[in-house]
Amino acid sequence: MSSRCYPLTRTFRSAVQSVRGCLIPWIIFLSLLPGGATAAEYRLGPQDKIRIKVAEWRAGKSEYFDWAILMGDYTVNASGSLALPLLGNLTVNGLTVDELARLVSETLQTRAGLPNRPEAAVEIIQYRPIYVVGGVQQPGEYAYRPALTVLQAIGLSGGLYRQTESGLIRLERDRISAIGTYESARLEMRRLLVRRERLATELASGAQIPIPDDLRDDPDAPRLIADEIAVMKTRSDALRSQLAANAEIKELYSKEILNLEQKVAAQERQIAIARRELQTVGGLVEKGLAVNSREFALERTVADLESKMLDYTTAILRARQEVSKADRDAADLQAERRARIEAERQETEAALDQLKSRLSTSQSLINEATTVAPRLLMERMETTRQVSFWIVRRRENDTVRISADADTAVEPGDVIQVEQGSTTNARAGLPDRNAVSMDDNMPSRSKAN
Repeated sequence: MSSRCYPLTRTFRSAVQSVRGCLIPWIIFLSLLPGGATAAEYRLGPQDKIRIKVAEWRAGKSEYFDWAILMGDYTVNASGSLALPLLGNLTVNGLTVDELARLVSETLQTRAGLPNRPEAAVEIIQYRPIYVVGGVQQPGEYAYRPALTVLQAIGLSGGLYRQTESGLIRLERDRISAIGTYESARLEMRRLLVRRERLATELASGAQIPIPDDLRDDPDAPRLIADEIAVMKTRSDALRSQLAANAEIKELYSKEILNLEQKVAAQERQIAIARRELQTVGGLVEKGLAVNSREFALERTVADLESKMLDYTTAILRARQEVSKADRDAADLQAERRARIEAERQETEAALDQLKSRLSTSQSLINEATTVAPRLLMERMETTRQVSFWIVRRRENDTVRISADADTAVEPGDVIQVEQGSTTNARAGLPDRNAVSMDDNMPSRSKAN
């Protein structure tokens, strides 16, 4: 595929400067032009952030039920899937928001055994970023917005690059900044790798955290594991303390039940004795050998004893309810602990995916600054230069390089490459040492995607 080049005339240079000076008005104006991906036809991919809402109409109660456990913001991970509560991992790469909403509804209906399919709504809250590299002032990662064009992307990156001594200083400053970002992400990734192993150990009720494979040769691995072991021990001790307190309550109520049962047995004997005595006195009253008042007193005694028997029985039932509640509380503590650990594990996996992307971007920026700076020392700005634009875009399982112009629409995840060539060198038939090549500045396919 041949490159289409456009001379950087005075008019074009003025347009670029206008974009840099009045960026927001340009973006507002150009965003109204046709082109770009709309939410309806846009295909989801890694790093896209979405918001999911699910509601179910329950005809029996004539009300809507919100599935709050599924509602929230999610990020598509590097493998193109989402980890959703109840539904597990759903492969969403290449789906539209309508297709994902239908997938969530159908999966929830199947998993929960619902008679009617719930209604799901999916909203894109942040598209995956674009990358601008090559002959621009500030190459790097930028947030995508619908209807974004190549010219707007160049405006976001500070306009076309100008070879000046200050530019060399900026490249060195950017390189140092990228190195700092890379190192910060690397240190954070080490902690997250160990945390992921700790969470897996907690889920398996283990006692020893294994060293992650990526940290086998890291001298700080023992220290990081020791920190996570301390966290795991504190959480385990807290759970044991709660379970022990629960067991003590259960034991107290069990003893109370035993004492009440003994009282019931003694009460039953007293009731039996009182009834025999009442029967004897009743016979004497019939024969006129005893007065009625004594019979009435014995009847009241029997009634009082039976009333106290009911109190004892009610107290036993109440104590048994408390024992059952203690058992349920213990089970709830265990279930809540597992749910909390699982949620933390999913958050850790998402954070690791984002750190991998940040590391890849930082490495690309470091490579670019390291490669371009020596070239800028060998030449200065020519009177007339040629500019060409390329878009590196992911297509299913392959990556294509597309020739573009200033008005070409950009899609999320695109890498926009700006090449500046010298007309003087081109006429002389010499290689242009200032042109930014794909091999020198682009990360490998695995990193770029």
